[in-house]
Amino acid sequence: MTEADDIARRWARWLPPSPHGEAIIEFVARGRASIVQPAPEQPPLLMFEDGGSMELSKVRYDGTTPFYHAERPEQRAPGSPAFRATQYSDACGSLDELKRLFAEEPERAGHEPGPLRSLIDDVRYMIGRMYRRQREYNAFAERVAALCRELAEVPIQDRAPAEEGLAGIERVLRQEPGKVAARKGRLDELAEQVRAVANGQEGRLREHKAVALRLFRAYHEIKGARDWSKEEAQSGEE
Repeated sequence: MTEADDIARRWARWLPPSPHGEAIIEFVARGRASIVQPAPEQPPLLMFEDGGSMELSKVRYDGTTPFYHAERPEQRAPGSPAFRATQYSDACGSLDELKRLFAEEPERAGHEPGPLRSLIDDVRYMIGRMYRRQREYNAFAERVAALCRELAEVPIQDRAPAEEGLAGIERVLRQEPGKVAARKGRLDELAEQVRAVANGQEGRLREHKAVALRLFRAYHEIKGARDWSKEEAQSGEE
């Protein structure tokens, strides 16, 4: 099953009709947006990097403009104060619609300011969200730098004593093959010398792993719900 098939299967109940559903599946499969469900009883939301958030079943896409809301959304996504429902998926889409209204329906600014104010509020919200997101990336960079320093400071266990111990065992076996029982004490001593190195290495590796896992968790925390398994195409889509 492909990733797109999995998205289609998982969210089939909530996806909008064709061709909008297919566009959403392709966009999410490429890691350009994510689908989140604030609570099991609530409809899932399509979330974009700019902060645009729309009820999944009401998302539309005409192939040229950004994704947009089929209806004029409420200020907040239903039942979820953590997400603001926006008319467009990004700030540019909202600004383009403002410019269209300025050019084609200028009278609405004076007689019906609500839609314009809503678009302005959307842009302000998305600009603020992206600003906070940049700060989160800066905090992530500081956290990663500290963890990298910690990882680099884990000492490397010296392997020389193990090599010396193994060489000593080989020497006894080669030079005195008939005296293994008589040399048991020395052979045991050499074996324990090797064991000490191996135990030290295991301990150091556990320290390395512990820090690496903290790096892994930091990555997943900054990543959030979006799929980062693919590099985003450099285009004007966002």
